[in-house]
Amino acid sequence: MKGQILDFSIQNGGGLISGEDGKRYPFKSEEWKEQGIPTRGMKVDFDVDETGQAVALYKPLGASSTGNKNGQLSLFALFLETLTKRYAQFSGRASRREFWGFALFSVVAALAILFVAGIMLEIDEGLSIVLVNLYWIFVIALYIPSLSVSVRRLHDTGKSGWWNLISVIPFIGQIWLIVLWCEASVNEDNQWGGLPEN
Repeated sequence: MKGQILDFSIQNGGGLISGEDGKRYPFKSEEWKEQGIPTRGMKVDFDVDETGQAVALYKPLGASSTGNKNGQLSLFALFLETLTKRYAQFSGRASRREFWGFALFSVVAALAILFVAGIMLEIDEGLSIVLVNLYWIFVIALYIPSLSVSVRRLHDTGKSGWWNLISVIPFIGQIWLIVLWCEASVNEDNQWGGLPEN
């Protein structure tokens, strides 16, 4: 049977799978037959024993072995995917990893442009002005994907994307929104879709 890992804990020695039949199956860690650690959202093939436990868990045949050992995209690949394939996608869910990967590379790129502009100010003021203008174009271009990944991140925590409006409250609103972005994912399908894969 095919399914998706909903939860796994080394401390508890097992986890939970959502099968393609809509049922949930617990499993023990010794039933994981692959290298590495099973992660939430990972697709698996498994059997069910007479007690209703999932046994003999494997990654599906043909599953990609590229990327990291868990089959997840790198943070930079997530940034690029969010920027290109999900530029204005407000529906669905975004994992903490996808959200913070996008945030990390957005900030790094913006700071790099400003840093180079500062150096160029000492060398050529005209080129520095061009780089500052490039920075503002970059910031404006990232507005829509930043908003969309934020909405999808809130969906992943079980909240409406309208919670982004809390940021209009001075100081406290931004802190509250950051706390919401840091919340754990809802470990099941919700009204905005299934668990994100990365």
